[in-house]
Amino acid sequence: MTDQAAIRDDIAFMRELAEQGRVGPLVGGSVLLVSGLSFGSASLAVWAELTWKLVRSNWAIPGVWIASMAVFMAYMFGSKVMRTRGGGASKAIGMAWSGAGFAIFFVGLSLAIMAVHGKDPYVAAAFMPFILAIYGSAWFLAAALTGIRWLYAVAFASFGMALVVAWFTSEGAALYLVYGLSLYLLAALPGGILARQAGKLAA
Repeated sequence: MTDQAAIRDDIAFMRELAEQGRVGPLVGGSVLLVSGLSFGSASLAVWAELTWKLVRSNWAIPGVWIASMAVFMAYMFGSKVMRTRGGGASKAIGMAWSGAGFAIFFVGLSLAIMAVHGKDPYVAAAFMPFILAIYGSAWFLAAALTGIRWLYAVAFASFGMALVVAWFTSEGAALYLVYGLSLYLLAALPGGILARQAGKLAA
């Protein structure tokens, strides 16, 4: 009986989150917008550098990634997003994206350590399909909790592009082109749509 009661409580809790999510704006869309634009643009800049050798410096490519991270972190700490408290599904989804962010950071760091220690830069390329797979998981949860069906399409597109990017890991500069466009379409675009919708509901 206790197990059945616990199951009913869990179902009621998830239903409450979903119902609250449908009547309130989802917070954090602007974070995904900025993330997709900053890191997507960085990836395209790396593609351009590898293709045309625009800057003759060993620090050109690392500098691009550092700059994109600086832009993103500046937005995170300078905006009101970090201090915005959503309710219901928004809170649950925010926690899911936060967990995804920590996973991305530490897996990325782990892969970097492996690449340096093993002197195999190819290992670091696994970071890109991993990020898209994590995005897919977070989008899937967002779709399930809010009932916003087009987010399912974003989720499965993220899963699919993870496989595509994995295929391109041995294709040199083309990898960064495909990955950058993926971030534009699967992070920046849906994030911008959600941010716009949240702004209209809050107005």
